[in-house]
Amino acid sequence: MQIRTKLTLQFIILVAGILLLSLCFIYFKFRQITEDEFYNNLRSKALMTAEMVLHEEDKLQILATEKISDSAELLPFRENVVIYNGKLQMVFAFNRDGEPLTDNRLRELKSNEETCFQHGNLHAIAVRHTSHSGKEYLIVAESIFNSEELGNLRNILIISFFMGIGIVAAGGWFYAGQAMSPVSRIINQVDHILPSDLSARLDVSNNHDEISRLVITFNRLLDRIQFAFRMQKSFISNVSHELKNPLSVILSQLEVALDKKRNAPEYHATLTSVLEDTRELSDVTEKLLQLARVHSEGANITFEQVRLDEIMLQTRAALLRLHPDYHISFDIEGIPESEDQLCVLGNESLLRSAFQNLMDNGCKFSQDKKVEVKIGFEPSGKHYVEITDRGPGIPPKDMQLIFQPFYRSSQNIHIRGSGIGLSLVESILKLHHVVLDVVSAQGKGTTFKLSFP
Repeated sequence: MQIRTKLTLQFIILVAGILLLSLCFIYFKFRQITEDEFYNNLRSKALMTAEMVLHEEDKLQILATEKISDSAELLPFRENVVIYNGKLQMVFAFNRDGEPLTDNRLRELKSNEETCFQHGNLHAIAVRHTSHSGKEYLIVAESIFNSEELGNLRNILIISFFMGIGIVAAGGWFYAGQAMSPVSRIINQVDHILPSDLSARLDVSNNHDEISRLVITFNRLLDRIQFAFRMQKSFISNVSHELKNPLSVILSQLEVALDKKRNAPEYHATLTSVLEDTRELSDVTEKLLQLARVHSEGANITFEQVRLDEIMLQTRAALLRLHPDYHISFDIEGIPESEDQLCVLGNESLLRSAFQNLMDNGCKFSQDKKVEVKIGFEPSGKHYVEITDRGPGIPPKDMQLIFQPFYRSSQNIHIRGSGIGLSLVESILKLHHVVLDVVSAQGKGTTFKLSFP
């Protein structure tokens, strides 16, 4: 069901309920007023009859039930009026017809000052009256309640109800359409946005309403999607380039080596070069897999308490086995008494990868292939790691770009690398809620400070 239809139906149901309650109130209020007026009129006529008849009460006689008084010919109305004495004996009857009241019913009526009741098809009122002489009488007046006006009013209200519902339905459908027109416009505009061209944006009105905020939010979403698509294309292109280059070099070297017979030193040199390219390719592939894992499985990666100093020492040892020419010095400050205070909450494999990339980068960019690693344990329980190299430093204009995948500064293009390492480091540290600060001075080196929560 369309929203327009839902809104119209909800509006109709709401207004119909209010209208029905209002019309019912009008009808029953009018009915009450009409009945009150009827009984007031009936009471007045009953008392008027009593005043006209009882001024000669000494002449009143006990009447038979079926007898109608002949003394009321001059009364100006035609309602049934019956007067009973204190012993509930009929002493006057005017236009009396229908079934007589039983003695029990009369005694019940006499016990109250005034009683409105229905007798057969007649509406009646019984009034206890005291004459000038002090005698008590029961006056019963009966008449047919004219419900024609109530019937007419009921018919008018029913017709008004359905006419009102029709008008409300038409108005609700129109205004629901007006209210949903911006949504329809948005749907039409969204239909024209193609995956191949995400530059289109929705038109923002000046109404500053919920629809405008929705459009602004959707445009921001399109901005993020467009940026993600652009990054994805760039990532795929860079991955293809980074994987293609080592493979091309490996293939060309093997083809040259197999082109003609060579001596052992030449084959050895070729195999050594192929091995280096293969290691580079393996390194790029491993970093890409880790980067994809962090981005796709971040919420599902398990964390545990791991010793920070042991991870750093193990990473240093593994890196020195791969690169014996590296020099990595260690300095530990504020060693706590408890072993538990040496631990941080994290994933050991990912943390080792982040540390290895930072140490490897520092050694590669330092002329003497040396980095200094400092581990600090503060009394507050917060730990930090500082990795300082003696490289050329990072230009200020490149500081915001170094964590982008595949980004490499022009001044370091001669150094082998993929440009993935720092991007992987940043992703891993964000996953561990580690604050990363970079301080660099050109010509002096760079310090990466990791502050653990």
